[in-house]
Amino acid sequence: MSRVKDVFVAGGQPTVTYNPREQYDLEGEVEEYLETGYKLLSISGPTKSGKTVLVRRFIAREEGYWVYGGQVDSIDTFWEIIVEQGGAFTNKQESETDGKSSQTTSKSTGGVKPGGIGVSGTYENTKSESSASSEIRGRSVSPSVAAVQMLEKEMKPVVIDDFHYIERDLQGEIIRTLKNLIFDGLPVIILSVPHRAFDAVRVETEMTGRLMQLPIPEWSNSELEDIAVQGFDALNVKADKSLTDRLVKESFKSPHLMQDFCNAICRKNDIYEEQEERKILEKPSSWDSFFGDRASTTSKAAFDRLAKGPRQRSDRIQRPLENGESCDIYEAILIALAETGPKTKLSYEEIRSKLQKVLTDNIPQAHEITRVLDKMSEIAQDELQGEPVVDWDKDLSELYISDPYFAYYLRWGTDIG
Repeated sequence: MSRVKDVFVAGGQPTVTYNPREQYDLEGEVEEYLETGYKLLSISGPTKSGKTVLVRRFIAREEGYWVYGGQVDSIDTFWEIIVEQGGAFTNKQESETDGKSSQTTSKSTGGVKPGGIGVSGTYENTKSESSASSEIRGRSVSPSVAAVQMLEKEMKPVVIDDFHYIERDLQGEIIRTLKNLIFDGLPVIILSVPHRAFDAVRVETEMTGRLMQLPIPEWSNSELEDIAVQGFDALNVKADKSLTDRLVKESFKSPHLMQDFCNAICRKNDIYEEQEERKILEKPSSWDSFFGDRASTTSKAAFDRLAKGPRQRSDRIQRPLENGESCDIYEAILIALAETGPKTKLSYEEIRSKLQKVLTDNIPQAHEITRVLDKMSEIAQDELQGEPVVDWDKDLSELYISDPYFAYYLRWGTDIG
């Protein structure tokens, strides 16, 4: 019997409500890449649009090496993650013998215990042989060398999720080291947001012509509606189209949010598993309360941190809002973002225009606005866990609300402005 938590899965690997989006042949593109190789595959799409779910259909944890950008703060960390997953060792011992009986002890560090999973440490193995050791030599192997040797031997795919989390110079080091392995046929897949899709080429120009792009299209309303239809049918419940339309409207094109909403609407109707008799789902008595309750648990910490700015300052200029209250420039910009809908991609001009609308006086100058947007992006990248909720592109003068849950919080989680 199907259970709601297994049907509507937000943040996991859905089965019942998985949508292959066949019109785009996304699965076919990934399958073809894995068959042909010899290039880097860059899969790009909005946050929580199904990139990881797609790749997991082909490469489970045990079938490849999964590295998450948020975990990588140095080149050594990157290689250590791969070494750890693969059980390679960074310390080796060699011996030469003269034919007499001997006992040899070897030690290995920096990997996993043979037969164990995910445990690093030092392990000792002693064995007797019909030979004597005339010379025993120990040598250390760097994590990168150990990882490369292992990858050359196994040719198991490497997936770097949230590649855009990784600092630009560090991205370059990683790609340069993987480049030769890619040329030899190692499948390497990087997942990133659309405006960072070409980071691999930017940091390593020699990858030009050896990069395969697979953009994940924005989810359409009908595709999001299919999640509800398939899931409700599996639970033997039915919803009026106006109900599903409202859920779709508030989902910010995110299948994750749609899964969340469908799960919540079932629980609101006291449905936790498949029904023996067909049941009609009722709308919430208050949509505002329904969406507001969902928002109370999404992105509040990120909002509060961005509103605070780089440090709390009592002398920060207070600017008058049209509602009679006042706030500093960090809060004012968040209010301006919310006023756009919020849109998930905004130009500087759009932000400036909304600031002029929400503030009655003391409108920030251009350099003040861009300085704050840059600082917000830095805080989101360095101080907040998970996906950076905002990303300011200085070159394009565009702000991306990268996380749909943060956009949702701006709309429903606060009454600012």
